[in-house]
Amino acid sequence: MADNSLERLKFGPNKYSAFHLLMARWLRQRGHQERYCYVTLGGTELRDVLSVRFMDHSLISNVWSYEENKARFKEAQASSVRFAAAGVSVEVRHGSFFSHQRQSELPHIFFLDLTGVCAFGDYHIQFGELFQNEVIREGDCLLITSHLGHNPGWKQVIKQFDAEFAILGVDDTHSPSVRSMFRRAHPSLTLFKGLCRNQLQSELGITCFGAVKYRDTTPMGIYGYDVAQGKTELRTFISGVGDGYFDGVGGGFCAAEAF
Repeated sequence: MADNSLERLKFGPNKYSAFHLLMARWLRQRGHQERYCYVTLGGTELRDVLSVRFMDHSLISNVWSYEENKARFKEAQASSVRFAAAGVSVEVRHGSFFSHQRQSELPHIFFLDLTGVCAFGDYHIQFGELFQNEVIREGDCLLITSHLGHNPGWKQVIKQFDAEFAILGVDDTHSPSVRSMFRRAHPSLTLFKGLCRNQLQSELGITCFGAVKYRDTTPMGIYGYDVAQGKTELRTFISGVGDGYFDGVGGGFCAAEAF
């Protein structure tokens, strides 16, 4: 997993523009409940909480925000005190996003705001446990940010996703093909590995409803997932995004291959 000793990046407005675009797409296409719980690793300013509340206050009937770094946890607590004065209640917890235990039968929105890459390490194990323990389950929405520029080298990328690339027919001897698939789908591939590790791919149907690339201090992407009953078939999972790729830098749709 990412090194939690690193200072959180100072994100600008581009991240939140991308966040708003993806939330709007989900609300239009999939959002149908009147009330949701909201679980976030969204940074010390908790600006994502304000954004969701502005869209619809009922989307955040219960809010939990996680922060592992002690100093940043104190900053998040200070933000929550300011929010409380404005009538917005956020329970800030000192711990891992992946340690969340479900406390409500309401559907949940999860926002995992990573500063690193949603691949490698043990992310597939962590997500697999969230699925296995029904922390993330049918009716939920999952948003993930991930770094688009950093990877440990294409040989390591191929090693990490060799089985998935084989199923998808990706030519792993052709670097542009590997790069294209990695940029647009590495969080999806990671989630799929988590499902397979727990033999859940025939029990949960995960759909990627969109992805937006943007730039703050580094090139980033935000990916949105809808969780439902059913099955997750890898080819459909990856190809099903359709026209759901958006270039937040250029301000328009982009082809999957150009993400």
